Amino acid sequence: MGLEDPRQVDAASATRGAVLWPAAGTEVFDTGRLPLPEPLTEVAAYYWWVTWRRAERIPFRQEVLSHPVTHLTVEAAEGGVLLGLPVPAALVHGLVTRVFTVDLPVAGRVAGVAFHPGGLAALLGRGVRELTDVVVPAGPVLGRDVAPLTSRVLAQEDDEARRDAMADVLGALLAPRLADVRADERYRTVRRAVELMRSREHIALGPVAAALHVSERTLQRLFARYVGASPLWVLRRHRLQDAVAALDAGEGEDLSGLAASLGFADHAHLTRAFTQVVGVPPSHYRAGRR
Repeated sequence: MGLEDPRQVDAASATRGAVLWPAAGTEVFDTGRLPLPEPLTEVAAYYWWVTWRRAERIPFRQEVLSHPVTHLTVEAAEGGVLLGLPVPAALVHGLVTRVFTVDLPVAGRVAGVAFHPGGLAALLGRGVRELTDVVVPAGPVLGRDVAPLTSRVLAQEDDEARRDAMADVLGALLAPRLADVRADERYRTVRRAVELMRSREHIALGPVAAALHVSERTLQRLFARYVGASPLWVLRRHRLQDAVAALDAGEGEDLSGLAASLGFADHAHLTRAFTQVVGVPPSHYRAGRR
């Protein structure tokens, strides 16, 4: 199997299996994504947005089986609080090892940039393990140059303009680091490893390491610094996302066959892993039972 250009984003694999119970939000959310300009694509994959408005008396909980990446967001919501933090604000979301869960206010908006796996670490020139499972204000992570970001983004009237505002700020942060990012072979190895892991044919870490001509131990060290989780965790997360995507598409009638195709020893192992992360067994998820 040839390696893909790590600068290219496979939109299908980047979105599959992310939002849990997606049908529940069809009348609540508007969401989408836009490409980013070069050279920002060296570290970031795409701009995305979500807006929502729900019936005031009907609570809504959104759950996402998130990807092994970090995000920079600008967030605003009625009531002035989102994720337990005051908003409007610019926030950095680290990799989330559990299901990302948020109880939504009545209305709000999030504009975000999704970094490539390892992209934020490459931009910062340091590890991001301390960001795993946390959401923090962007300033302490990215520096005082992001201070105007919130007002600039929220002042725009459409998402192309919001994308451009975020790209301008991040582009200015990237400029002095660009040569180092492009020369960072460790970052490229992480990017290539994750591209391989997205393929359902990879169900174990050994073949991924072999394809990259590195040891599993080397991948462990690189992923700890650049991703904030182990490579085995990333590989398993992608297979669980494949399971969710298959169930969402109505392809999970044969759970034993699905388990085998994703590298689980049997139906029981898939059910155990799925339930531990998602909170319900795949048979309940397939039936739409939260």
